[in-house]
Amino acid sequence: MIGYHCRDLIFATKIRSTADALGAAVCVVNNESKLAQVSRLLVDLDTGETALALIRAAKAADVPTVAFGSHVAVDLLQQAKEAGADSVLPRSAFVNQLPEMLSHDGTKDTKK
Repeated sequence: MIGYHCRDLIFATKIRSTADALGAAVCVVNNESKLAQVSRLLVDLDTGETALALIRAAKAADVPTVAFGSHVAVDLLQQAKEAGADSVLPRSAFVNQLPEMLSHDGTKDTKK
């Protein structure tokens, strides 16, 4: 199962609808306790410190993480890299790569 943390309804709906179309299992991850249930985590950086805390926790739990945010939020994108995100993408690249991310099996040994 792939987890996602996103407060933006447009992006949350995009993740859920893309997953549904691909037959991929997804769930909302709003705290660290859910990390044990997921093989990958998608994190919207617009949630600020909560996003960074989840990235750090996912890194510690060996859960591959893709962080995404505004291309103009250069500092936040850098903070996500420093927190341990495996991949940090601007929103446009995230949307383009989402079907591939969700159709991949998400096993931990395929981390980039």
